Amino acid sequence: MKTESHGNGIWSVTYTKASEGNFITSAQLAEFASTLDEVLAKPGLRAVVLAGEGPNFCAGRVGAKGLTSAADVRDDLNLILEVNQRLRTSPVPFVAAVEGKAFGFGCGFATQCDVTIAAKDAVFALPEMSHRLPPLIVLSYFGTFVPFKRAFELALTSREFGAEEALDIGIATEVVESGGAFARALSFAEEIVAMDEQSVQLLRAFARKVAGLSDASTAQQAVETMAIMLADKAVKSSGSGH
Repeated sequence: MKTESHGNGIWSVTYTKASEGNFITSAQLAEFASTLDEVLAKPGLRAVVLAGEGPNFCAGRVGAKGLTSAADVRDDLNLILEVNQRLRTSPVPFVAAVEGKAFGFGCGFATQCDVTIAAKDAVFALPEMSHRLPPLIVLSYFGTFVPFKRAFELALTSREFGAEEALDIGIATEVVESGGAFARALSFAEEIVAMDEQSVQLLRAFARKVAGLSDASTAQQAVETMAIMLADKAVKSSGSGH
């Protein structure tokens, strides 16, 4: 992860795994959470901009392999919740700059940000069902942004959708020219900085509470459910010799 100060209390966090397709592993999720802790502790912080190195925002999560106990699977999935918690409890707004792919975890994290700037050729997807995995963690908050039937269809089919559809259904805040998402995200952060700091923080906290985004209990339930299911699948697969 790369962090950078842009002045006026604006910090950016860039995921730097372009050579690996900008997939994120369990170890990198832990690093991501630690990096966010460092940034959120910066004196005078007013806004956080998130981006991905190279052509993609984040192509998705690669979970730990070979886990057969529900407890181990739960620990692995909880790394997602650890990152989400930093965003949820942050006192300042998060602005996502999405270029290229925002799949799986990338799609979910971009959705959760307070502001999401998408390049016009950005592509979003929840591909978990294509791997026989229900994206329950994402769905624990996805419906807050997206109407139920659209959220269910996107989760069910794993289909890819573009920036304009992301804007239409409530994931993206605005669409910009390709290559311009990061610059516009910084510009939006500057707009935030120009506002009254206390008012922005109170607005963010209250708006997220009203939307149901301040409670992680549903996400934790999703982790527990998925841990049992994935452990059961692993045991059955091992027993069948596959």
